[in-house]
Amino acid sequence: MLGFHPLGTALVKLVPARHFYRQLLQHVDFSFVRPLVAPFYSSIGRPSLDPVVFVKLLLVQHLENITSDRKLVEMASLHMGIRAFLGYELAQPLPWHSTISRLRQRWPVAVFEACFTYVVGLCVQQGLVSGHTQVIDSAYVKANASMSRLRPKLALWHADAPIEPESAPRLSGSAAHLQQVQRMQALLERQKTRKTGRLLSNHTHYSPADPEARIAYKRGKPRQLTYRASVSVDAARHVITHIHADSADGRDSRYLLPLVDATQQRLRHWGLLLHQVVADAGYSSGENYAQLESRGLLGFIPPHGKYKTQRSGFTYDVLSDSYFCSQGKRLAFDRLVVDRQGNAKNRYLAKAADCRHCPVNVACKGKSPQEKRLHDTVHKASYERMLARLATRAGKRMMRLRASTVEPVLGSLITYYGLRQISKKRQAGAAKVLYLAAMAYNLKKYLSAPQQPARAARALPLPSHLYWALVSCNSHNAYKPKLGKVTVLASIEDTTRAVLC
Repeated sequence: MLGFHPLGTALVKLVPARHFYRQLLQHVDFSFVRPLVAPFYSSIGRPSLDPVVFVKLLLVQHLENITSDRKLVEMASLHMGIRAFLGYELAQPLPWHSTISRLRQRWPVAVFEACFTYVVGLCVQQGLVSGHTQVIDSAYVKANASMSRLRPKLALWHADAPIEPESAPRLSGSAAHLQQVQRMQALLERQKTRKTGRLLSNHTHYSPADPEARIAYKRGKPRQLTYRASVSVDAARHVITHIHADSADGRDSRYLLPLVDATQQRLRHWGLLLHQVVADAGYSSGENYAQLESRGLLGFIPPHGKYKTQRSGFTYDVLSDSYFCSQGKRLAFDRLVVDRQGNAKNRYLAKAADCRHCPVNVACKGKSPQEKRLHDTVHKASYERMLARLATRAGKRMMRLRASTVEPVLGSLITYYGLRQISKKRQAGAAKVLYLAAMAYNLKKYLSAPQQPARAARALPLPSHLYWALVSCNSHNAYKPKLGKVTVLASIEDTTRAVLC
């Protein structure tokens, strides 16, 4: 049967013993895929493509840095090592590329996530993951959509609109932001340039080909439709412990806590504890600092450039929670306010009588206000503790560790594992591609490490969201096994097997 290709056949003997695909065939048993996808297959009708062969084909696609299903089938047909890895004889035709595309669309994201979790478990059993320190970062990955085909969003739907009401995106953003976009667009039109420019924003434009793709840009690079690939990498041997496809129109700080929680949950499945989180300044915020401390985690995230440790001409007193100006006047805590961005801040207020007779009152507070006001973040103590931690020798070492850990991993995924452009539509399709690329990367790490002797068996619980997906879907299927947990046997000599209990 396909997927159970014996190692003693003539085709496998033609592949060198140290070849990567022969090593992968010997040390990894991909039969764990079958119980994960059993509820999505019927026991009657025409036999479908073996799910083990399907997963192997997708892994080959990323291992060979291929982004096209047609190119994948063409290369697999010509490569003898890939044929031996898939379990196909020389005379057997490979599946059509359309079969691969349809199966990728039909399988839910939870199945790909469960496969990724299994591969992470193999790396844990091999001693490649410590779980102690996780380094988090993200990168933009180009979506399968063109900037030249963007359309403006509709303010209100009307009968003459060329788009259906349920699929027509509405204008997003505040009225002030939309007015700012209009002013910038008018400024571009008034400029005497040869090329006509358009100001494209996620609040005013969308892509009909992929409505979930977002416009993003970096300094010195053109704008493009992208997704955000967020990864968490273990600092021990640079194994990817979590990867996720996020929207590209938000700040990195919005995704830090979900990334930490997902990584911590996956590590707990294997008895590993997370202690330290390292990230760059894009993930900094007072709320993130406070939440990491409440979770008992030690963070090494430099504050963003907007945070001010000191105010020019003012001194902060911790005991009284107040500021003192250069003239010795006190600015006491007044109340908690919320700015236009929704951030909570502490307001410190001086007395009007003190400012009225101050020799520098106009230069200090301006002409309109009657008293001097200062606004500071409510998480000032968390900021100060983070700065003190980063100033230590350990903090400086963690910043060097971040640059040498997660950035090479992201560069390898984009350059060598088929993430130059995500050819699949929607955020769910992008998530499937990211999980497969991370699986291919971790499998290379797994095979490059010296194989250790067998260890005790470990239990890999089925993710809760995957459990309910398997229970609720495909009620017409005749074959619906009883779901429990996937037991992973850590024996390398007898091959690892996942059985449904």
